[in-house]
Amino acid sequence: MVGGYGGMGRIFARLFKGEGCDVVISGPTEGKGVEAAGELGVEYVRDNVEAVRGADVVVVTVPIAVTADTIREVAPHVKEGALLMDLTSVKEWPCELMARHSKPGVEVVGTHPIFGPRVPSVDGQVFVLTPVRGERWVKWLRSVLVKHNARVVESTPREHDEVMAVVQGLTHFAYISIGKTLMDLDFDVKRSRQFSSPLYELMLDMIGRIIGQDPHLYAEIQMQNPRIPGIHDAYLKAAAELSRAVREKRESDFVAMMVAAARHFGDTERSMGRSDKAIGSLVAELNALKGSVGREICLRHMYSGVTHLGVVESVTPDEVVLNDGGKARTLKLSNLVVLGDGERVEYKKGKYGTTKKDYSVVLSESADEGFICGLIREHDENIVSACVKDVYKGGKIGGWLKSVCFSVEIIQEDL
Repeated sequence: MVGGYGGMGRIFARLFKGEGCDVVISGPTEGKGVEAAGELGVEYVRDNVEAVRGADVVVVTVPIAVTADTIREVAPHVKEGALLMDLTSVKEWPCELMARHSKPGVEVVGTHPIFGPRVPSVDGQVFVLTPVRGERWVKWLRSVLVKHNARVVESTPREHDEVMAVVQGLTHFAYISIGKTLMDLDFDVKRSRQFSSPLYELMLDMIGRIIGQDPHLYAEIQMQNPRIPGIHDAYLKAAAELSRAVREKRESDFVAMMVAAARHFGDTERSMGRSDKAIGSLVAELNALKGSVGREICLRHMYSGVTHLGVVESVTPDEVVLNDGGKARTLKLSNLVVLGDGERVEYKKGKYGTTKKDYSVVLSESADEGFICGLIREHDENIVSACVKDVYKGGKIGGWLKSVCFSVEIIQEDL
């Protein structure tokens, strides 16, 4: 993993290590490399060329600005029969460089994870493969990604760059432009949320998601794909046409342009349904939290993985206050996932531990001890399990009675 101590490099270092590979990360920033190696449980080598010698798979995962130089540095030293791949968001020139500077027997595959380093794994994420040379390793790579539930798409480097000029180039440009417009207007974004529709809230969240990340990465995405300036021209032309229609109050022209755009777009009903689901899920989660006031819940931070356990004191559209052992903690809802009861119990088991106790009870012979086990489990959320350990009849118990021993596992917090 050349440059494996960055955000994306760490994701794939973990992925390949989990597949049983011996992983080496490399790069000139020794402090970051040593720290990442310790965190990931892999080896760190400062020299890129030394790191790739003898490797079966070489992954170039460095900033776009230094990708070309890094490929020229390491590609000649990749052994025959190995795989050379990159994780760059542009594909044509990196694939051409990998093929040109590596030995003929090296397999070359361009790849692009269509997600950022904030995601915890490839599960459910789109991953584009642009095979250039060889077949054996691309089958292996595809199988690993599919195993981890990635949505694998195959393409040519050219098609990839043409599509991504819109998927990334236009989308990021539009959102960053809106963000800059809000700044230029000195517009009070926070205050505007009090007036907002659910759709406006989603748009603000998407703008914030883009402009709140690494600006150098987004600048490179805009500037390294040579097709993007043409996309900008088309976008600015369309915006100017719509603006002129508004200024000149040409309603029929505005309507015609919007209808034509919808016709070209295609399945707008699908988009409405998906956006309704996104809006609905946000509302449903907030309502569920409001209904949990006075109850214990478990929340997990989406990015850090930190889990918070406590009793809900209050909920606003933006924050939740948890009482954890008498200490109130205010948490932002935007970064939290509400865990289910099963996950909450598992977390408490790990945090506090459990103990088992046996309880013997004399019951009527006709009593259903299995049903009673269910009642025991439902009685207290800190009861992890309950089962019938033994049933004794006869002797001193009497003919119409039985002694039932229930074994109960309890979270120690409540003992």
